[in-house]
Amino acid sequence: MQGPRERPLFLFIIISFATTALHQASASQQHLTSSQALASKFQDTGVPEQIHLSLGSGSNDVIVMWSTALNEKGFVDYGISVNKLSRSVGSTVQLSQNSEQAAKFVHRAELKNLEPGGHYVYRILSGTSGAKSDVFTFDVPHQDHQRPDVFLVTADLGLITKSLQFLVHEALNYKYETVFHIGDIAYNLDHEGGNLGDEFMRRIQKFTARVPYLTTPGDHEREIVQGHDTFYHYRHRFSMPNAPWPMTEETLWYSINIGHTHFISINTEALHLDSDLRSKQLEWLRQDLAEANKHRDFQPWVIVMGHKPMYCTKSVMEQFCDKETSPLREALEDIFFEFGVDLYISGHKHCYERSWPLYLGRVFQNDYINPTAPIYVIIGSMGYEYLVDRQRSYPYWLAFASSDRKKELFARLTVYNSTSLLWSIHSGNSNEEVDRMLIIQKSHGSFGAPGPGAYEKTKADKNIKDNLPPQPFYIVDDEAPPWHFQYRKIMLSFFVFTLSLTLFFFLRHSRVRKVLRL
Repeated sequence: MQGPRERPLFLFIIISFATTALHQASASQQHLTSSQALASKFQDTGVPEQIHLSLGSGSNDVIVMWSTALNEKGFVDYGISVNKLSRSVGSTVQLSQNSEQAAKFVHRAELKNLEPGGHYVYRILSGTSGAKSDVFTFDVPHQDHQRPDVFLVTADLGLITKSLQFLVHEALNYKYETVFHIGDIAYNLDHEGGNLGDEFMRRIQKFTARVPYLTTPGDHEREIVQGHDTFYHYRHRFSMPNAPWPMTEETLWYSINIGHTHFISINTEALHLDSDLRSKQLEWLRQDLAEANKHRDFQPWVIVMGHKPMYCTKSVMEQFCDKETSPLREALEDIFFEFGVDLYISGHKHCYERSWPLYLGRVFQNDYINPTAPIYVIIGSMGYEYLVDRQRSYPYWLAFASSDRKKELFARLTVYNSTSLLWSIHSGNSNEEVDRMLIIQKSHGSFGAPGPGAYEKTKADKNIKDNLPPQPFYIVDDEAPPWHFQYRKIMLSFFVFTLSLTLFFFLRHSRVRKVLRL
């Protein structure tokens, strides 16, 4: 039998459990309703959706991908006009057996040997049901070296990113050759049985059906099954240049020539591990860069993209990149210097940072005229709604940084010709230009032999008289990030706990019990 003192505690527990159960039931009902709506919308149909383009073995080979609820053979009719069409037969894989997932099958078709710079129309058809997509158009990347090449670059982009719809229209209307998304796609592709990934791909279809969408895997693309990284949804949902499909874990890196530039995408997750994947990727990277250096008369610029940064400031998120030693720098920095990588672009940290040319933690110059070492940028600002990663240090190699959460940023990369490249940063709220870096490089190629003496040798070879920058990693800590923004979830949990505790002691008071007849 419960005593008078036990009743308030018992009542408090009952109220807490009832409130929690009600909240969970409500959330479950909303999720069920959402899933049922999706299932109803796509049940027993072969309607193509989540349409997105990529590139094949070259920039004049375009890949078309789409998803359906039914396992049907698909086709792509395409051509320079609706009156003169060719047909490509698609291949199909099953993405999931989850009955709640709207789009269970992913399809891929290759459109090969297209005219560089050509304007094409296409439509997707499902064989059995007769369902078909709208008619879309796309432009094949041009190969005219007298024209500039323009690319949109972003990272850490998800459904709750405030600038998502702006970015969709920006990508669609600015005439980009391709869009690069450097990891952390949708947050996360596999969540809710893949429904979240489906919804993200639907939201961006307005531009991905018209502009090639090239991706790089990040940590949020990892799906750990029985202690093993599978990247399952990433490998099946996307097709990248010069890789089989579905992609294997050993083909989550690629390179492609577009205009004046040799682009390389790497899987930085594999480089954090002491595994065969790490060794295979580094061996491939060396071979790819060696081959690229033979053709720098045609593609003088070499740009590498990887989700995780090699250099970064100290911030809320603890990272290897802000330490004196880093697994990524140990693996990549000598290779980048030896083969003359012009620019390394990353995300992961939800901020924007730009470095001076540097190697082994030392700045080689404080301008971008004929750089003598690689340059590093971080463009993770589209992740502000998930976490603002504000800078807490200002190392000497940092040329510019921004973590203004009111400005979700994207990059516009313009390669004018063999000697001039413009990297400009824009706000997703207003298209305001926040930063720009003009690189002038008249002597592409290796920066020299890697090693501790590289700076002194470069200084002597270039006849540099100024004794630039102090020794590596002199860092001054700045103020902590705004606690009221960074710790919202913790504060909310603390508030709920305090309220519950107050209610508990309130109910234990004798007068309250008497009034409530407890």
